[in-house]
Amino acid sequence: MYEFQTRREAVSNVPQATAAAGKDRFGNPIDTTVSYARGQILRSNADEVIRQRRTYEIARQRHAALGDGSLFNLTGLIRGFRFKSGDPAKLHSYTDFGAIDTNEIVPSGLAFMGGEPASHDALLCNRVSAAALSTMLALLKPGQVVHSVVAADRCHPSIKNSVAAAGAKFCEFVGPAAFEAALRQGAGEPAMVVITTISPSKHHMPEKDVRAAIATARRVGALVVLDDAHMAARLSLYGETPPLAMGADIAFWSLDKHLTGPRSGMLAGHRELVAKIRTTAFMFGLEAQIGSIVAGLNAMTDFDPSPIREAAAFSEQVMSELQPILKGRAYRAGAGIAISGEDLLEIACQESGASRCDLVPIEATAAAAMALLQNTGAITIPVSGMPGSACVYRLMMYPDGQRLGAQAIVEGTRQAISTVAGMLTDIDAARGLIMGR
Repeated sequence: MYEFQTRREAVSNVPQATAAAGKDRFGNPIDTTVSYARGQILRSNADEVIRQRRTYEIARQRHAALGDGSLFNLTGLIRGFRFKSGDPAKLHSYTDFGAIDTNEIVPSGLAFMGGEPASHDALLCNRVSAAALSTMLALLKPGQVVHSVVAADRCHPSIKNSVAAAGAKFCEFVGPAAFEAALRQGAGEPAMVVITTISPSKHHMPEKDVRAAIATARRVGALVVLDDAHMAARLSLYGETPPLAMGADIAFWSLDKHLTGPRSGMLAGHRELVAKIRTTAFMFGLEAQIGSIVAGLNAMTDFDPSPIREAAAFSEQVMSELQPILKGRAYRAGAGIAISGEDLLEIACQESGASRCDLVPIEATAAAAMALLQNTGAITIPVSGMPGSACVYRLMMYPDGQRLGAQAIVEGTRQAISTVAGMLTDIDAARGLIMGR
């Protein structure tokens, strides 16, 4: 048995089969704003920003030494600004944009999201998180109840935080059956139900479950919001129905997840609701700017699902090779592979045989991903993501997994876990790897 030392307490005989309420598997208290435990290194969002900056410091050093092609994007994100020959005239100034642009992004967005121009409208926000915040501030009243339905783990923190910003109450359920059961048992009827089709940890909710949650929400008269940030992967890999065509009142879609667009969130839904949300978005500066609008439209126009499907097929090969290293705990993350931070840390503990562990799972994923970056040039979400990203070691094979190759990914992950195992009780070494100081 192990004894794992946390910042606040020593917890014997863990990891346990069932974690205590409000604690992770190792007994670490969970920070409810991000839904994972803070540690001695990554103590706050501010520390995670330093971690992110450290990632790009390493990337710059590698690029300077080895040149173009030495870095590999395993995030599933592009976040680019791809412009075409006629675009510079629009980008010269806001007045030029207003005079030239025909707002084609709205019908294009509605076509992708299953909307009808006669009854739906769309707005591009500067992030999916901005779309969520605009929606909650515009449509909720203080004291109202919002229910979140997820496939596993949790929704994106921006949903919960936006509900809190609107003064509403938040409650989350894993799966439509748990949601419906809670209503039968007297849970307060929600004003809004937010359904996450693919979670931040990349757990997919099948369409039949999404539709079941929508039907339950409709029975209690709630507004239905679909967080469909990963819609491009969902439609490409699972062949499912767009969110508005499934009956959502409002839906969000990211133009940077498995698309070439900049970080931005397409919000679409019923016209009268979008009108309210647009007013709020403009009030707080949450709407996308002209560069994102032009590049976002180009991302939709140029969208090609075939590279996503190829990356997913490659993921199957890599996952079969990774499972022995990850003790069978890896799961398919769309066009990628993932393992929870708790599972990764437990595997590292087993490898080391240490009697205690001074790291928390989010630090283990960061250390593993930082080691992978140093050894292979692979950039992943655990080191490049924004504060509040899921506590998961995630290898997305779009866009550069195949270019890096299965052997580098598998051996890089083996070395990454061994790196974590070697610093379980060496906070200074872990801090140096993650933070650079």
